[in-house]
Amino acid sequence: MSAGEDFVRRIRPLGCALFLILAVAVTVLCFTLNNDPVKGYEAPEDTAYYAVHPEALAAELEEHIFPALEGDESAQVTGDGKVLVTLEEAYYYPSRGAILQYFDTSLLEFQQAE
Repeated sequence: MSAGEDFVRRIRPLGCALFLILAVAVTVLCFTLNNDPVKGYEAPEDTAYYAVHPEALAAELEEHIFPALEGDESAQVTGDGKVLVTLEEAYYYPSRGAILQYFDTSLLEFQQAE
């Protein structure tokens, strides 16, 4: 008898059903959990607009996104028309993920604050 068969025999059919119900519940929660860092926010312009107007993107980040995030953030337009976003090291990955939920990665460059 394999380890899996032994496990199923020990927990009986009721245990198997409970195990499957919990697995389905956890999966549903993981995929339906509301993960909106800025509640109700929608970018006022599309990616094509911000590609031509990077200063508008920097202003949008400063005014609407950064206040909702933790840590210190700043945005500035680079010479190649992208927006350089500087994020505090402790909050780098959550803040970067939140920003990328609203704006395309082709418009942005990220760096950690020193």
